[in-house]
Formats: sequence, structure tokens, C-alpha cells
Amino acid sequence: MGFLDRFKAGFGMGEPGSGLHLSAEEKRLRSELSERDGRLVRCALLFSGTVQGVGFRWTNQALARKHGLSGWVRNLDDGRVSMEIQGPASDIAGHLDRVHAYYQRFGNRVVLDEARILDTVSEDDFAVRV
Repeated sequence: MGFLDRFKAGFGMGEPGSGLHLSAEEKRLRSELSERDGRLVRCALLFSGTVQGVGFRWTNQALARKHGLSGWVRNLDDGRVSMEIQGPASDIAGHLDRVHAYYQRFGNRVVLDEARILDTVSEDDFAVRV
């Protein structure tokens, strides 16, 4: 095990699901994404947990743009966050891994409550919506 692997393991940032308690909905979505590997997918996601007041929207925007994903994210009045994200199925799964890893470092719990596969749309950016 190299230094980076040990560092990641120390923060619970290893393989997807290691040290994480993924919701049943997220496990279901990951299974569906693996079946669509290589295909363009758009997902509607609804998150709860520590997702407001911690830069969650801006972190998702930065990560999505860095990895060529499109869509949008916005806060909801009930304390949850709604997102639509589009890209190759494996890249969306990777995005979820990166979000969990980032927030786990701070002890924040991010829970995927609902996920739906949508029709893809023509767009090329990831935006924070108000």
C-alpha cells in the first residue's frame, strides 16, 4: 500500500463504500449506473444530511466542471439539496465517490435519498441555481 492509499484509508476515502454507509437508494443507483457504463446518463438526485451551509452546491459544481459533467444543483427550503447531473454513467458514480470523500473528511453525513434516471438534454455546463 502506497502513501496515498494509506492517506486515503486514514480518512475513509478508499474504494466506494469503504467506511461509508451508503443509502439503499444510492446502492440501487450505483447498480443501475454500472449496467449503463459507457452511456450518457442524466440523474435527478435528492440529498439530505449535512448539505446546506457547508458549500455543498459549490463543491458539486467545481467537481462536476472539473470532470466534464453538466447539470445543476440547488438548495430546497426543507434543508435538502436537489441536483440533476449528466455525463457518462461511470463518471456520475465517480462524482458521488468524490463528494462523499470530500465531506467525510469533515465528518459531514451526505445521504442520497432519491435518484431517478432521466432523459438526457443538450447542455454543457454545471450551474448552481438559487
